[in-house]
Amino acid sequence: MIELDRHIEILLLSNDCVIIPDFGGFMAHYADARRDEADGLFLPPLRTIGFNPKLTLNDSLLAQSYVEAYDISYPDAVTRIEDEVRELRQHLENDGCYELSDIGVLRLGERGSYEFEPCEAGLLTPGLYGLDSFELKSVPQLESELAAATALTELPVRTAQAADMVSTVETSEEEEPLEDGRRHALQIAIWRNMAVACIALLVFLLVPAPLSNNNTVLVQSKVDTGLLLRIMPKNVTTGEETVKEAVSQVPVAMGKQAVGPTVDSAATPYTIVLASRVTRRNAAAYVADLHRRGYDRAEMMVRTRGAKVVYGHYATRQEAYRQLYMLNKKSEFAEAWVMKN
Repeated sequence: MIELDRHIEILLLSNDCVIIPDFGGFMAHYADARRDEADGLFLPPLRTIGFNPKLTLNDSLLAQSYVEAYDISYPDAVTRIEDEVRELRQHLENDGCYELSDIGVLRLGERGSYEFEPCEAGLLTPGLYGLDSFELKSVPQLESELAAATALTELPVRTAQAADMVSTVETSEEEEPLEDGRRHALQIAIWRNMAVACIALLVFLLVPAPLSNNNTVLVQSKVDTGLLLRIMPKNVTTGEETVKEAVSQVPVAMGKQAVGPTVDSAATPYTIVLASRVTRRNAAAYVADLHRRGYDRAEMMVRTRGAKVVYGHYATRQEAYRQLYMLNKKSEFAEAWVMKN
């Protein structure tokens, strides 16, 4: 099952570019409010989506989204993305196109290239307030309509005058319809002026001030996958705890011993995750066991959805992966991965 579109849509809420490794990148662009001359509609600002097949380098943004959504390791996330990309290409080869929900439609070109048609409604952007289009006629159009209406109201008057020149017998009978026509024309003019005033007031109240558009180059992105937890299934393993002996040996104040010293997360943003989504008791017992075996840099990181057991804090990604390579030599650390705080 292809779930790339869900991750891409949510990641584009806080990022301007999301890359699918070895496939292409989806980029969000701001489009200013404009007026459609053909229909006379004012269209609100929106964020539209573009596709660049040359952006294939893995920036780990999509993989980190899979890690947080499904509680899997980084290598498993990369493998899952590769499987979904393979399935997506099969759909394009068999059907010629594939629709990504709320993003757009991908089509396979004649020369094997990919063509992308974005969703007409644009990308969901709370900062643009979800404004709708509205119709506002120009001043020349209003003047021409007013002139046409005035000509139509003057036609019965001229007809009545011609009838008076032919016959003066029914003059008294024709004065009353003529007066009704003038009164009707006056009412039309009054209502038209009121409509123009109301439209001008609505334009003043509804047209927003120009929104600032910060087009700075994206240097660093942080995955915000809080919304994914509401829409994605979670696999939670239940069962008996297998660390009862280790828990019994931990003192009552094990919470203070398990958590490591305070670390500046801005200076050392990278860490190695040994265990994720475990209870605080199990995490503390595991940290205590690692300390007894000489892994003094192991500590417990408490999160709202559970606790994690991490090992060390590193200033660069390369330094963290060097330490991860050393830990992966032991089978119990084979599933560890690097995480950015």
